[in-house]
Amino acid sequence: MKKIIFAILALIISLNFGCKTNNSNLSIQVKDTDTKYTYDAKYPANKTARLAEYFAKHTNIKLPLSQATDRIVILRGGEKFKLSATEGVLSIRFDKTDNQQTAYGEIKKLTAGISDILKAN
Repeated sequence: MKKIIFAILALIISLNFGCKTNNSNLSIQVKDTDTKYTYDAKYPANKTARLAEYFAKHTNIKLPLSQATDRIVILRGGEKFKLSATEGVLSIRFDKTDNQQTAYGEIKKLTAGISDILKAN
């Protein structure tokens, strides 16, 4: 009986520790239609600072990505998109009908860089 109780406690402790230390949960979804481009990412919260640094360097806009952020972002070249973010979650909505074709290329470059940051160890 003592062995069973010990085994159950050991299993619970190891599962609890494993769940708390797993920082590899990453989900990136991209949807590209004729009129819209959407980019949704759920990532380990410890990558938020690196992501904010990349975003600021690439766009010259500092945003508090660790706080609830929901705004329209307009870049130097006139690219306009909706950004929603909080620690561990990022969403970009780009309307192709409101922007030029070159703006679409810039947003694709931005999100590709974001994916690289999030996939890096």
